[in-house]
Amino acid sequence: MKNDSLEQIRKEIDAVDRELAALLEKRMDLAARVSEYKIKNNMEVLDASREARVIENVLGAVSNKEYHESVRSVFESIMAQSRKYQEKLMAGKNRKKYALIGGKLSHSISPAIHELIFQKANIDGTYELCEARQEELPGFLQKLREQGFHGVNVTIPYKTEIMKYLDDISGSAKAIGAVNTVVLGDRTEGYNTDYDGFGKTLEYHGFDPGGKVCAVLGSGGASMAAVSYLEDHGAAEIIIVSRNPGAASGKFPGKRIIALGDYTAEETDLIVNATPVGMYPETGVSPLDKHQLAGASFLFDLIYNPKETLLMKHARELGIPCCNGLFMLVAQAVSAQEIWQGINFSPDLIKEIYSKMSEGDVHFYSF
Repeated sequence: MKNDSLEQIRKEIDAVDRELAALLEKRMDLAARVSEYKIKNNMEVLDASREARVIENVLGAVSNKEYHESVRSVFESIMAQSRKYQEKLMAGKNRKKYALIGGKLSHSISPAIHELIFQKANIDGTYELCEARQEELPGFLQKLREQGFHGVNVTIPYKTEIMKYLDDISGSAKAIGAVNTVVLGDRTEGYNTDYDGFGKTLEYHGFDPGGKVCAVLGSGGASMAAVSYLEDHGAAEIIIVSRNPGAASGKFPGKRIIALGDYTAEETDLIVNATPVGMYPETGVSPLDKHQLAGASFLFDLIYNPKETLLMKHARELGIPCCNGLFMLVAQAVSAQEIWQGINFSPDLIKEIYSKMSEGDVHFYSF
């Protein structure tokens, strides 16, 4: 026996351990490939006869029989961990993957909302945030489909742009001119659930737009859904209030367009803020001055963070009832899941999740 120091022996053991770790990592990689094969061929994780052959094969390579019991124990543990890892991978073989795509998403609460839907509806699903740059958008949906995603929501600034890259678009989404929900199947299908979320919010707060004069601030995708709903539900007049009246007139032909600075609410029943002005983190601004709100009957600010925007504060000080956009965010999420799952949920689900999400203060981007 070599007359080595204890320190030298330990160094040799450390070197062997590193080699073993690298080999074990390679073995786990191969176990993952086995899982992929078993998933594709609908096979079970455990193959007892295979594991017995592995043990005999390993012991056949150990010349010192005194080590057999220890080596057997080690490899039984290795195979148990490999089996456990395969079970973990295969447990998610039916899991449905969804995502939100948009510009800045780091503060979105959409994953929390969809996680609650998954829990309460017993759906095995995940919901992720996928930021995309403008130049990435053309191939982004195909990329997500290849990664196993089943559907996505779309938010600022791509609700209109995304329509170029869809195979099919629902009639209502075409009429609105914006898509916020996409099914990633053999074909990409676009829908708009902002429309449903907007309407269910008005219903929840007891406001009927029929015969009312309504003003919508902004001309983006969210404003298009709001205008479409108001048109379909009998609004007497819909006024578009925009900082860029020329561009707004092209999107809303036939509508009365008023520049933001010229608008007053003296004869307006409903004001809808569909702009991001006042949204976290720039919360100290409002698209309208306080005096411009005077005379309105109801204010619906689509922003949900902060809970009370400066615009809503102005309304409250004037005694004008108002609401933020959290109920709409929850309602459109539930509608999106109904499309993806092909089922209808109880209307109480929206109220239940809204109540849960209303607890405490949040700091997130609006939809």
